[in-house]
Amino acid sequence: MKYFIIEGNITNPDLMDDDILKEHMAYTQKAMDKGFVLMSGLKSDMSGGLTIMKRESLNEVEEYLSNEPLKMNGIQEYKVLEFSTHYFNPTPSEWFQS
Repeated sequence: MKYFIIEGNITNPDLMDDDILKEHMAYTQKAMDKGFVLMSGLKSDMSGGLTIMKRESLNEVEEYLSNEPLKMNGIQEYKVLEFSTHYFNPTPSEWFQS
């Protein structure tokens, strides 16, 4: 399995509406339910989002992104960075608690 950080950058915010945002959220949740996405969220400046995903190949990530509602509607573009894990926190849910 390979690991990827996906950075989304909103390029056309005027095209965003509630229906597209709901589609985006459902699409992301479906990938989370399948175990492909570890985490996903907005950048603090609201200029896009970040996702950590695992897939067998970059092609699988690109296929996922090609059907992503924000991309399909010309709202967001993506930069994908593959990385190798060397260290990880064995209890990530505790890491995110305040």
